[in-house]
Amino acid sequence: MVELPEELRSKFESAAEILDGHDKFRMISHYDGDGISAASVLALTLMRKNKGFHARFVSELPDNLPKDLPIILTDIGNSHLKSLKDTEEPLIVLDHHKVDEKIEGDEEHIFINPHDYGIDGSQEVSGGTLALILSVIFDKKNISLSVFGLAGAAADKQDLDGFTGLNLSLLKDALEENELEETKGLFLDGIDIKDALMKACDPYFPGISGRERDIKLLLEDIDLDSETPVADISSAASRKLNTLLILSLLERDIPSHIIESIKGEHYFSSRFDLGVNDLYKLLNSSARTKQAGLGMSLCLGDKKALKRTEEIRNDYRSDMIQKLHSLEDDGPKEKENIQYFFEEKKERKGELAGLTMLYIFDQTKPTLGICELEDRFDISARATRKLVSDGLDLGELCRDIAERYDGRGGGHDIAAGATVPKKNKDEFIEDFDKEVGKALGKD
Repeated sequence: MVELPEELRSKFESAAEILDGHDKFRMISHYDGDGISAASVLALTLMRKNKGFHARFVSELPDNLPKDLPIILTDIGNSHLKSLKDTEEPLIVLDHHKVDEKIEGDEEHIFINPHDYGIDGSQEVSGGTLALILSVIFDKKNISLSVFGLAGAAADKQDLDGFTGLNLSLLKDALEENELEETKGLFLDGIDIKDALMKACDPYFPGISGRERDIKLLLEDIDLDSETPVADISSAASRKLNTLLILSLLERDIPSHIIESIKGEHYFSSRFDLGVNDLYKLLNSSARTKQAGLGMSLCLGDKKALKRTEEIRNDYRSDMIQKLHSLEDDGPKEKENIQYFFEEKKERKGELAGLTMLYIFDQTKPTLGICELEDRFDISARATRKLVSDGLDLGELCRDIAERYDGRGGGHDIAAGATVPKKNKDEFIEDFDKEVGKALGKD
């Protein structure tokens, strides 16, 4: 079983007692891929014990929580701990986002934040894997739900360079229990290799992804039939394809660790006929198209939901490819220390910011995706591991700068967000540029 600091394990055990002591629950979870993962893990956990639940997905915590049943918050809640402490009903908060102040709960109010125990919630554990730990402590047989928990970590990009920390411990347990199988290969999927490259947005290959003529020339160069299923590509052809794709990234001066991430370990659950890599992308697509409930349904075994999410993902990938082409061709707007772009769809700006940060834009500047809403601007910020190691913390910057203008912000050091009134958009960008320069020692 995964090793935890004694005090943290005690909190999980207290949370498990709440699960054991009640028959029905309300779950409120963040609407993104990791939030869907976390809620699904706990829904499956409760269903195995014939316990009831009502699940709701939100972008922000509601002002008033329901008072009729015990409440479980997943992948959300850490920025509201002071008010949550007074909740009348039993409460479990599983959130891996960093906050400055540690709040102690009690036997009926369990606040689990990995940062309180020196565990990096931006890299070592996600909402999905926090839920999985609680599930396993509740019943060790629930290690079989690992594919769902680890999909949440992958949705939050915690699998780049391989899983670490608690994520890795859970993965090892799942492999030892034969609940996951490990294989190696490119992170490409589609009807055939041409289809896979036409829709390849994560990873994204500048000058190749979604460009039919260039894909045709690339496949002809290695004498690979475009209709070959990805799983049937020979080892020799796979090595040639891998080499050409790597060269296409090297030509763009993309860092080696990102290039290495285009291939790696695939983890598959025979029990659920799902793989971590495919599942997290389906969950992300469901979330980005405002259909988080559909993503949860597929996790609960609904075959129609699986088919529908696959259709949504294909449409979403095609849509993303067109937008990435535009950003690849036009480039970002640039300040001295940051780069940014405007996006009309709120749900995809974060992923676009992350993908352009990795594969298209300047690696030395964090990227902001900005969407105009009715009364405010909604902003997603993304960085690289190198920028974070150099001193950048996007979560702190988003929170502190947004608060200057009666906005709200927060998140992880490498990925965060903020909302600010429309009138303050330019000031936010100017301040963000200055503060990034200070954090990176440029000013």
